[in-house]
Amino acid sequence: MKRGLRYDFDLLALLLIPVGVALNFVGYQLSAALKLPVWIDQVGTCFVSMIAGPWVGMVMALLGNIINGMLIPTAIPFALVAMTNALFVGYFSRFKFFSNIFTAVIACAIVNVATAVPSAIVTTFVFGGATGAGSDLLTAVFLAAGKALLWSTIQANLVGGTFSVAFNFTIAWLLVRRLPDRFLIKLNYGRPYIKNRKALIYA
Repeated sequence: MKRGLRYDFDLLALLLIPVGVALNFVGYQLSAALKLPVWIDQVGTCFVSMIAGPWVGMVMALLGNIINGMLIPTAIPFALVAMTNALFVGYFSRFKFFSNIFTAVIACAIVNVATAVPSAIVTTFVFGGATGAGSDLLTAVFLAAGKALLWSTIQANLVGGTFSVAFNFTIAWLLVRRLPDRFLIKLNYGRPYIKNRKALIYA
């Protein structure tokens, strides 16, 4: 099965985009309204990127942040973070990192670091280090310890991101596992998640 920017945007992949946007929207609004110390707004991004690939995931992530930004404008600059998440998750899925717990943990750790840096840059240079989210409390703790603002924000994102990435990925993985094999086999990146491996013989 051919993969890449040219081949990934088939009908099934496009139909997944609004599903992912809806999942992200619900998670973002809950995180913002409750001021949670972790963000649960990337379930849709992980879900779509895992089975439709990094490029479809990046488009979905961008659209999701734009829609969230219509209600909470601070979401729009963080589209870069969501797209970075989609890129890494999509490629890790392509190379079957999510097929066992060991490589999945490694992948999630890398995703956490990869998204913490752009998130900290946006938070520091666009919003002055505070966005009104629960993670601001962690940033304040590191600032009180004498750390620089950017480094404090990075550390706060790494700490909070560990739980955010784990939660978002786990929920997305559970959703993927609920999909029927006959649907997964039609997706460019769905085959690693097929439960009945015999189905691949007749694909």
